[in-house]
Amino acid sequence: ISHTNQDELNKMSADAPLSEHARLEADQPSATSMPIMMQLTSQVFVSHTGQDEGAKNFAASVLKPALEMAGLPVFMDFQDLQPGGPWPDKLMDAAAHSAVVVVVLSKSYTQRYWCMLELDLALHGHPDRSRDTAPLIIPVFYDNTEVVVQQQDIQQHWAAQLSDLPQDRQVWVAADRWSANVAQMKEQLQAVRLYSATSQKDSQWQAARSVVAAAVHAVPMHAAIDAVMGFEQQEAQLVAELTVPDPQRLALWLHGLGGLGKTTMAKLLYNRLQHQFSHRAFVELQPDEGCSRADKHLVSILGQLGASGFGEHQPPAILLNILSDFVARQDRKVLLVIDNVWEAGQLDALLPMQFANGSQIIMTSR
Repeated sequence: ISHTNQDELNKMSADAPLSEHARLEADQPSATSMPIMMQLTSQVFVSHTGQDEGAKNFAASVLKPALEMAGLPVFMDFQDLQPGGPWPDKLMDAAAHSAVVVVVLSKSYTQRYWCMLELDLALHGHPDRSRDTAPLIIPVFYDNTEVVVQQQDIQQHWAAQLSDLPQDRQVWVAADRWSANVAQMKEQLQAVRLYSATSQKDSQWQAARSVVAAAVHAVPMHAAIDAVMGFEQQEAQLVAELTVPDPQRLALWLHGLGGLGKTTMAKLLYNRLQHQFSHRAFVELQPDEGCSRADKHLVSILGQLGASGFGEHQPPAILLNILSDFVARQDRKVLLVIDNVWEAGQLDALLPMQFANGSQIIMTSR
């Protein structure tokens, strides 16, 4: 079903911030070796309707290949369901528990039962299954926003359709809330900087780039377990130590010669501990960069943590102030991994002076 223009995808790979996940893709364990819930919280769910040919082609031929090129696992259709068990339950779990939900909105979308249910589950969760964190929801309007967001039309449609639905579906329909959900997607546009409809081909690639840029920081990384065979004792010791709150400890250093597995251990600790923190970020420094890329790293950290009110071209000092204000709030328990520190000045450039209680920093260095 994919008719991707390879030249366009190659250009996207050069323009978009994909390098971190592209590097990590080789470390990904196979899907069959990962627990089902870990698979869900490590994927991008693309919610779209097959009734709109244009929106379906955008999702399948532009958006999905772009996300996969970034190293992001994508769930998009029934063929992506794992075998065994009732498919409605699996589809609902995917909508409610994925790390990122991309909603491709069109007029037809608002009239499809499964589409509206997927959006509702992504926003509000499943009433019978708790979740640690809500997914990042990225709306893409295939049709003009004013065409899609007609609250009265949506309410009337689902009020009229309710009696025609099977009993097991009627219990999920909430016409007023479903209408409000779509209106909320229009407000969400500003958060991900996607303003225009994507019915025109020349805007579809730009929309895909913007989706990837937002999604790449929200999908948890998973280092391959095989990569740390023989380190089980150290791993268990570190996990146990970091799980016990200690007000005197804020940072953990992993240091030693190159090739000892510091980065892999840091990724493994990040994987194991991240669900205990409301906000988390992983940034990898490069040799000999010094502080020259501090602004890029700060933007990456802020994006992964879910902060707002910052610009990509602001000076590092301003970005650090924004980060400091964000992590100092006591309701924000932060896990921050800084990999491959080479000089003390990098810590001055990237680390705030104060974090909320319960936050944890992990750093690696030679």
